[in-house]
Amino acid sequence: MNNATSFLLYDRPALASSAGQAWPGLRVERYQLEAMAMPAHAHDQHVLIIHQGSQPVRSSRQNGSRTEEELFRAGDAGLYPAGEYGATAWHGPADIIQLHLNPQALEHRVSQQGSKFILRDRFRFEDGLLTQLGRQLLMAAGSRHALGLLYVESLTNALCYQLLEHHATQQRRPAPGRTLSGPILARIEAYLEDTMEQVVTVEALAELANLSVFHFTRCFRHTTGQSPYQYVLGWKIRRAQHLLRAGELPVAAVGEVLGFASPAHFAAAFKRATGHTPRDFQRR
Repeated sequence: MNNATSFLLYDRPALASSAGQAWPGLRVERYQLEAMAMPAHAHDQHVLIIHQGSQPVRSSRQNGSRTEEELFRAGDAGLYPAGEYGATAWHGPADIIQLHLNPQALEHRVSQQGSKFILRDRFRFEDGLLTQLGRQLLMAAGSRHALGLLYVESLTNALCYQLLEHHATQQRRPAPGRTLSGPILARIEAYLEDTMEQVVTVEALAELANLSVFHFTRCFRHTTGQSPYQYVLGWKIRRAQHLLRAGELPVAAVGEVLGFASPAHFAAAFKRATGHTPRDFQRR
């Protein structure tokens, strides 16, 4: 698990960006990338990627012991809600538009009382309207439109409504200040046990509680005093201690069983939490 946001993993600056224009709740950028691999990472923004290269590019993503692989052609998109993701690779040059959408900004656009939305994680899909809106927003980032910010807001609204209408699930909204019940916490514990070798996303945990990511995170912190990321990391460290005491697995295998990106990542996280390396802990 890594707190770095995805766009910081690129080894080059954006060719174009709206960062200097301070668009509320949205940033759009364009990157041209060579074949590359990214380690496991996390981001606190919803990310929409639109491929626009003339040549198809193959992309793969690690999800625990399973590897997803897709061929992206011009116009294809990927939707990655805020959360944690496994190692990802592009196996060829990629020309992409990348949009970062603030989760709270998306929620504010939901006008219906008593309802909420959870974006779906979609590795590759096709949506012509989203592709067109992404391209228009990128053009707006590099030019002055007669309507200025009003034009950008209209495009952003259309983008958000398309995401909510076709790429999200609608659920009931919880009462303010609600805490998570014992059965829900038990369901989360059972899920962590069953999927300990996989990357755990906030979206998956929120679905277990039948809540949006925004409300789940707030209720979870109110119930446990920790963010979901801190809780899951603590759970994995405690399970690692148990496995190391048992001594049935090599240190590197313990990190792999618990879904850490690499032995080095596991060792660093374990030492931050306990003050000892996994090997030293096992010797003790």
